[in-house]
Amino acid sequence: MKNYKIFLIALLIGITIFSVFKYISSLKEKYDLQNSLNKIKEQVAALDAQRQDLQQAVEKEKELQKTLAQENSDLKDTLKGNADKLTKMDTDFQDAQKTIDQLNSQISVLKAENTALREKKENLTVELDSVVQENDALKARLNSIAELKKSIKELKKQMRNSAKEVREISKANKIIEGNRGFLIKDGKPTSPAKIKIKVTSAPATK
Repeated sequence: MKNYKIFLIALLIGITIFSVFKYISSLKEKYDLQNSLNKIKEQVAALDAQRQDLQQAVEKEKELQKTLAQENSDLKDTLKGNADKLTKMDTDFQDAQKTIDQLNSQISVLKAENTALREKKENLTVELDSVVQENDALKARLNSIAELKKSIKELKKQMRNSAKEVREISKANKIIEGNRGFLIKDGKPTSPAKIKIKVTSAPATK
């Protein structure tokens, strides 16, 4: 009976020790599991934060892609407009070049005309100087009223003498010597005669 009690006590002590060991092991395992769970929760929270960040990045990427697509479309429209402008500018440039060529031709013609006008002006200036000199000479000759009256009087006298001689020749049917077209002064030729001119009356008309 005594041995039985000892055995029973030993068994109880063993069970107690085993239970305490198992309890301690369970507590340690629970603590480890709790730590692991906390770490997993932290990892889940971090992953969730990363997921949100990635989602925001994806949204931003979508917005950026949308913006880039709009900018690309705008650039295409701009390039098309620039191409049309370049085509128009090329056409305008060709028209301007033609206009410049025409203006250069007109300038060449105007230069030639200007040169001709300058030469003509120089000639006219020379002629004008000559006319001015002649005018001055005439003014010098005719400046005196007495000289002018004398010249007019002498001219009238020559005209009367010439008319008188022509009438006399016509009446007498006289043959006179030619004077090669020079004027008759004081009833006599002004140059030696070499040919004879016969003046006759015209026949009467019926």
